Amino acid sequence: MTTPADRAAQRAQRTYYVSDERLHAFGQLSALERLQWVEQCSHFVRLAQAALHAPRPPHPLHRPPAP
Repeated sequence: MTTPADRAAQRAQRTYYVSDERLHAFGQLSALERLQWVEQCSHFVRLAQAALHAPRPPHPLHRPPAP
């Protein structure tokens, strides 16, 4: 089981590549548009986290072993 400190260390080691063009495009956004973009990203992450922890129905092609 990972601890909060382990998860924080894993997050700190992540790297991302963003092209100069994308950085420039983000820089052209207004303050409101930047805040909206951040909120949309945050919403996406919350949905993804909820999906990871939600119970999943069995796959329709998976059949339990016969008794």
